[in-house]
Amino acid sequence: MIVNELGRFVAETGYEDIPARVVDLAKTRILDLLAAAMGGFRLGLYRPLLECLDGKGEATVWGEGVKLPVRDAALINSFMAHSTYLEDGSRYIGGHPSSTVIPAVLALGEMRKSTGKEVIRSVIIGYDIVLRLGRAIYPSTTVRGFQTTAVLGAAGSATASSILLGFDATTAKNALAIACNLGVGLKEALKTPNSQPLQVGRSAEGGILAAYFAQKGVSGYDAIIENGFLKAFGDQPNDGRILSGLGREFLIEETYVKVHGGCRGNHAPIDVILSLVKKEKILPADIKEIRIKIDSVTMVAEIHSPMNGEQGQFSIPFAVAVALFEGNASPFQYTDEKVNDPRIRSMMSRILVAVDTSLDKDYPEKRGARGEVILTDGRRFASSIDNAFGEPEQPFSAQDIQNKFIALADDVLGKQGSLEVCNLVGVLDDLKDVGLLVAKTCRVREK
Repeated sequence: MIVNELGRFVAETGYEDIPARVVDLAKTRILDLLAAAMGGFRLGLYRPLLECLDGKGEATVWGEGVKLPVRDAALINSFMAHSTYLEDGSRYIGGHPSSTVIPAVLALGEMRKSTGKEVIRSVIIGYDIVLRLGRAIYPSTTVRGFQTTAVLGAAGSATASSILLGFDATTAKNALAIACNLGVGLKEALKTPNSQPLQVGRSAEGGILAAYFAQKGVSGYDAIIENGFLKAFGDQPNDGRILSGLGREFLIEETYVKVHGGCRGNHAPIDVILSLVKKEKILPADIKEIRIKIDSVTMVAEIHSPMNGEQGQFSIPFAVAVALFEGNASPFQYTDEKVNDPRIRSMMSRILVAVDTSLDKDYPEKRGARGEVILTDGRRFASSIDNAFGEPEQPFSAQDIQNKFIALADDVLGKQGSLEVCNLVGVLDDLKDVGLLVAKTCRVREK
């Protein structure tokens, strides 16, 4: 059974089995997720949820500095990071492994005083389980209305927790099998981004709970993946993708990093239009119309006429328009004020988004966009892009990711604090206690 093979992989793959390049990549993904969380702290959407949680604990709420029980800390930190939609992801699953895996790892790791190497190993293998299960059910799971990040997240969280808890193959299998019942979320919830991250946070928390439950000797069903999970979440699921290359290929290498805020589906359109505008030196006032073509899966999340900043995160016309006027589409551009800005609304009315079914043929190997800019003087400029910037084919460097973190974290941690986090992540494999890193994620308070 698949879950038994995965349990053995989880328990038997040691740090020394992981290539150095994958270790280095994992460190950038941890820093990138913390960058998203610092942005989420500044947005503040997590605060009503924090008010619903109480109790003293051993795990830090990032930014806030307060401590909660491990599961609650994973829940709130996951919510905080995912609320920006700025974390890494994979076009092969349409979701974000980091949002559930890393908050669970850092919460449990802080409590257990785990070493940096244990943290890195758990992150890499947690990603692997998310990505392998996701490849088997995507994109049909999204078309059916589910959000893959939430559906897959509990499995990744449980896997990573199993490593930190030192499980053998059987116990790791049981944790994963139990977790397959605990992850669920609906794509439609993305239209209310002030509450949607809860389903992702619950998956992060649920994975830890599944691991704790398995630690008590409780078993999970051996055929849960074949007879339950795949049937529930996929149309004609491809279970061969789950075990292919297991232990030889670490799928964290297929993940992308974002530089723009909002839904990943916005990013190829932003990149193709901004590249055209820069190349041809086009001013917004000279634009008569913009035509953008995307694949049908990306269109599922599209909100063409957003009513507020939260909905703007899923609007290609808004994302492109605000990038044209402001020079970027960072998470802090997705505000009610910007959505209602007359200049941006006027530009949005000139942006047409449509499905080009020919782009479906190569999806998700390619998740690109075609763009055409028509000027008031009649000239036309067109281009296309196979994938948004930040994908493995056009990766951002470790320095780019550090710059992203500093830009988002400076207002929370201060310049010195931001650099200290970057430095600690850089030497994470040498840390004897990951709590040293987590302690640095607390905001600088005025004296």
